[in-house]
Amino acid sequence: MGARRPGGGTVSAGGGTVSAGGGTASREALVGPGRLAVVTGAGSGIGRATARTLRSRGMHVVALDVDGPAARAVAAETGGEAHQVDVSDGPAMEAAARAVVHEHGPPDVLVNNAGVGMTGRFLDTTDDDWRWILGINLGGVINGCRAFGPSMVAQGRGHVVNVSSGLAFTPRATEPAYVTTKAAVLALSQCLRADWGPCGVGVSAVCPGVIATAITSRTRFRGDRAAAESRARIRRLFARGHPPELVAGAVVDAVAGNRPVVPVGVEARVGWFLNGLVPARLVDRAARTSLLGI
Repeated sequence: MGARRPGGGTVSAGGGTVSAGGGTASREALVGPGRLAVVTGAGSGIGRATARTLRSRGMHVVALDVDGPAARAVAAETGGEAHQVDVSDGPAMEAAARAVVHEHGPPDVLVNNAGVGMTGRFLDTTDDDWRWILGINLGGVINGCRAFGPSMVAQGRGHVVNVSSGLAFTPRATEPAYVTTKAAVLALSQCLRADWGPCGVGVSAVCPGVIATAITSRTRFRGDRAAAESRARIRRLFARGHPPELVAGAVVDAVAGNRPVVPVGVEARVGWFLNGLVPARLVDRAARTSLLGI
């Protein structure tokens, strides 16, 4: 077992303090020198920015990604290590977790970030489309929590950040598959927070708005959304999005503040504020209209 952290610590049920070796510190101690972070989808975009940010705080970062060379490049950049793994593959995630925990002990911070996109109306999507996006966006989070959660709960310390989306609470007629997966991630995070919080493990859902990443290269376009003009418009929108480092900072804030839900970007913050305040008929009308020009 690697000697990377001081003696075992615990977090109060309310998530306010960390006790390590008899001392007391704020939850910010979970993000700092000698601590371990595991980040899925770390090879690019939000995952890469998060890995770099956590490393800048002195953490040892384990980068997980289906793209092995990308994960290894991030590991080389952060001085950490890489595992090539498909988050939708439960047994593969379990094997990766066993290797990490054997070498380093349980993570202090787990960031379930890996995800893909899909745009298109429900009747334009196929069974294969749904299996694909559910397996990665929702199954990947479930598998990450199943693989690493038991050791974190057993040690009585840590924090899980699940990357959801501002669309988790902003229904769209043209995004049923993506919205469904991200809404499920948000709900799962809230359930796990209630379950694991008394054990000392915090859980947060970070919900980004439009972020300038390459997610459109990992997006399935269906129906009229597959038209060249529509694709180009969506790609231009994301190219003008918030930097992924903004989400990485939100991940740190979520851990340090033990925050349940962290919307990122003005569009996500507005959506979260209006969630539950706007009458259902207006939500229905908004879901049918163009959002940010797409």
